[in-house]
Amino acid sequence: MVAAAAGVLAVGAPADAGPLPTYIQGDHHSPAVVMLAAQALRSYDQLAFVGDRESYLRYVDLRDDAADAVAGELGLPRRDLRQAWARADTPHQVAVLAALTQLGVAYQFATSTEGVGFDCSGLTAYAWGRAGVTLARQSGSQIGAAAPRDSLSAVAGDLIQYPGHVMMYLGVDQAIVHASNHETDVELSIVDRDSLNWGDPTA
Repeated sequence: MVAAAAGVLAVGAPADAGPLPTYIQGDHHSPAVVMLAAQALRSYDQLAFVGDRESYLRYVDLRDDAADAVAGELGLPRRDLRQAWARADTPHQVAVLAALTQLGVAYQFATSTEGVGFDCSGLTAYAWGRAGVTLARQSGSQIGAAAPRDSLSAVAGDLIQYPGHVMMYLGVDQAIVHASNHETDVELSIVDRDSLNWGDPTA
């Protein structure tokens, strides 16, 4: 659970054309992403309760809106991120959305409390807990219990880890959401590192 910012690169403007007027590009604590992810989660809860086609289509629209916002902040093609999230199963989608609702929440060592604070494994445990999957509270234990994946087989929501730090993969170009340190808190970023462990908590 030791926080580590090394090997994480912040990036800026979007890679595909088209204006993104509803949020500020390059804001890695984006309130717009938080809002859209929370709306998508609420829509998923309604879908799980009602189960009709209208609820499903509303959820997909809101999930895609959240993906578009993340793509804009990280400079990724929106279509690629939408497709990556759609390929992931429902628990993976829910875990991603749950983690994104906590952008900007303070980094706090040995903490996993919604809206209050997280360390790296606290954030992944919280997000996967929202999806109904219980994870250990230590980064090495989380990746050790996950089914091994690599950069080609991993899907959005899977874990990415290197010694001392665990993150959640967003599905494209080593994009992540993580809780790294007191300076950055819970943020969007892109891992600029070669030696990484990948794992699926559900397999």
